[in-house]
Formats: sequence, C-alpha cells, structure tokens
Amino acid sequence: MDPFLDILEDMAQATFPIIPDDVQEYTILQWQALFGYSFSEASLRIKEHRDNPPEIPISDDHWCMVRDQMMAKGFDREAYEHSCNTGLYKTTQKQETTQRQKRKLQATAFLVKLNGPLNSVKAVVEAAGLPSSSGEVVTATDSSGQVSSFYEINGVDKIAIEEFLKASQTYSTFTPTFVQCTQARKCLSPYTLYPTLGIDSTLPQHRFQDLKRSPRPAQNDFPVWYFFYGTLTEPSVITRLLSIEPSYRNAQIRGGVLQARGQYKALVNDQGGLNVLHGKAFLVGNVEQEIILRIYETKAYEVVRCCIEMEEGEVINGLTFRLIEETID
Repeated sequence: MDPFLDILEDMAQATFPIIPDDVQEYTILQWQALFGYSFSEASLRIKEHRDNPPEIPISDDHWCMVRDQMMAKGFDREAYEHSCNTGLYKTTQKQETTQRQKRKLQATAFLVKLNGPLNSVKAVVEAAGLPSSSGEVVTATDSSGQVSSFYEINGVDKIAIEEFLKASQTYSTFTPTFVQCTQARKCLSPYTLYPTLGIDSTLPQHRFQDLKRSPRPAQNDFPVWYFFYGTLTEPSVITRLLSIEPSYRNAQIRGGVLQARGQYKALVNDQGGLNVLHGKAFLVGNVEQEIILRIYETKAYEVVRCCIEMEEGEVINGLTFRLIEETID
C-alpha cells in the first residue's frame, strides 16, 4: 500500500475518532461533561467499564436511593457506578459508614411524627434532603383522643433529619419523635417497575419506552391481588387476621424461589430465572387489610410487584412479600 495513503488514513482516524459499535455517541458526550475526558478517552473508559465488572457494583437499593439526585446532576446508573469506582465523584454520605450498615439503614423503616419544625411532609423531605416525597402518611389516635400524623422514612433519612436539626441554630433543641416500623415495607415507584420480583428494574430492557405509562399495581391501588406462599395460604390464618373466610385461586409466579431462613422458607429473587413457584392468589380488598398482612409479615419483608399466573390461564399484575436479605446480614 502507498505510504502516503497510510499517512492520510492515520490523519483521518486522528481527526474522526472511531467509536466502538456498542458505545453510543451521546454516552461519550455525557462522560466528557461529567469527568472531563477527551472524546477518545471517554469512549475507551466506557468500553473498559462495560468489559470489566466494577470493584464496587451499585445495587438496586443503592441506586433507587440516589437515582433522582444523581440524574438531576446528569448521571445515569452506569456513569454513577464508574464515578464511585474511580473516585471522580465523592458521595455525600459519611465514608466511615460501611456498605452493610447503609443497606441495613435503608431496609429499616421509621415513622416520624409531623410536629414542630417537622410539621409537614414537605418539611420532613427538606430536612432529610430527599428529592421527592414517596413515603406514606399514617394517622393515629392516642388514649386521650389526640390525633397525630406520622410520615414513613428509612434509617438513612432518620440520620439525615437528626443531623439537620443538630446543625440548625433555630431547631437544635427540638427532639423529633421516631417510631420504628414493624410492618413489611411498601414503597412502589410510580415511575419505574421498582421493586419487582426477580428483575433489576434499572436495566434498559425493563424501562418504560413510553414515559406516560405508569407501572401497576400502584402504591394505593385497591383491591389488589397478592400471591401468597407459606402460612398465608392457610385459610385459618387469614380468618384469624382479617375475620373473613378467604377465597383463594391456585396460581404461580416466576422470578422468585423459596429458601430456608431458620424454621421457615422465605421468598427471594431467583438468580437463575427458571424457577416456577406455586401458591395461592388472594384479593386484598382495602388498605386496612393490607396493613394487617404487612404487620403479620414483619419488617423483614417488603411488598414487591410480580406477575401472577392464575391456574385458569389469566395473567395479572399483582404483589407479593419478598425477604429483605439485608436484614439478615
């Protein structure tokens, strides 16, 4: 080949960098803006990140916790994971808190009383530094007839609120009221499939292409079908809890598997994705019934979305109780 043509080819490649087939140009531009890379360096870093498992992988729960905050700064999950592994972005959470402690705090639910400087959901959200309100408001009446309202948060939010009050010149003497929840957590995202049994809802194939679509069931959809396994498939248990004669339908779900946890078997994600779990489908009529069931399952579990396949062939979007594995670390 003509040496002069070789030189021209080299010049052309230097002028127009080659983009790997699996790297999109807008992703390269995003990494340039976030990390100060050149075009070629950004392309190389993206490919390296995708080809090599990161030393610090970002879990679903961690990404759910920081997603709104990080996306507002231009990060997607891949860029955020890269930043955590390279040190180019420093998280605002205290470094001395271990990842296991963070997971346990995230998995622990509290109710904070709405009073004083925390007298509204907006005030709690601002004190905790949350991007939006997604918890539940619970109303309770004490023995004197006094009605109080509480807002559901997690352990990370609780620490943030305490630090906010401590640093405030105005509210440093205020003592907030926190009550640890003993019921199964329920926090269904109105924008994504999170949390759903057996899938990572942040992966592209599980994202909604139509932004106007809303996942179902929603947080406050009732009546709603639940898939039961274990003791909740026993009619006597439902009768004792809800004071009704239960009507079950034979059903099955995919994406989960039962694993031994002490003397019981608990539902966890099926890593292989091939398991079919048989059980019962039960229609929960209202929020009062659901709260009783969540209390029965305890804080060791969370409510997650699942696809319920009825014995008759009908397929329904429903819910089930999944073990929060962080609580047993």
